[in-house]
Amino acid sequence: MESTSGAVERAGVRDRDREKLLGETERGRTGGVICDLLLRILSLLLTLGALLVIASDEQPQTVFYTLAPGIPGFITRITVYFHDFPSLTYFLVANGVAVLYSILSIIMSLINRGGMKGLTLLLVILDLTILALLFSSLGAALDVGLIAYNGLQRAQWWKICNVFQRFCNMGAAAVALSAGASLIFFFLVVLGAATLHRRIL
Repeated sequence: MESTSGAVERAGVRDRDREKLLGETERGRTGGVICDLLLRILSLLLTLGALLVIASDEQPQTVFYTLAPGIPGFITRITVYFHDFPSLTYFLVANGVAVLYSILSIIMSLINRGGMKGLTLLLVILDLTILALLFSSLGAALDVGLIAYNGLQRAQWWKICNVFQRFCNMGAAAVALSAGASLIFFFLVVLGAATLHRRIL
């Protein structure tokens, strides 16, 4: 009788431990879903902010031109637009794609609350694709931005940010917002990969 009673007691302890483990797993999954959703909403806000800032980036400015030292110059009014720079146009398109994907991924994340492995893998692949797209557009925007700030004397490309300061500041703000979104997508890739790893094990 004592042996039977002990076996029943041990079985009850194992059942309680199993229930506790399942409860902790379920709470961890719920926390992961909430974290994933919040990160996706944040990525949407950041990419949308970058898109709106760069799309409205223009500045009219009165400048003085001279063709060569000693030759009389002239004053003219110039308006600089973001689409004057192909790199910034690419940056705009990349962030526009990221905005559309962020909306789609929020919907997919809500559908994936049950933890479908195939949908999680698809989200990781798409997150990685958007991350690569944003990184490439950031590289292009930073390249033209550095030339705008510092110039390139060997190529006789003069800096323009000392004249079009507001234009450059808005561009820098857009780049900062997009860089923040890129970090969010990096964390989403890591989170998705960790989720897949747990399910495989």
